Amino acid sequence: MKANPGHRPSDAVGKRVRVWLAHGGEGATYHDAPAAGWAADDCNWSIQGWPYDIAFYEVLR
Repeated sequence: MKANPGHRPSDAVGKRVRVWLAHGGEGATYHDAPAAGWAADDCNWSIQGWPYDIAFYEVLR
């Protein structure tokens, strides 16, 4: 698990990621999101100080 650098990480470009949010939970918006992950290119990687900011990520594929 890597910390969010505040911008889309180069190792995640074009891949899917599993994310952990600043509030401590795993990011999920769809029933299969935890398994399938999120498209890294569509994520908001900026750090705004919100509970739903991405805090950590893991590249899946």
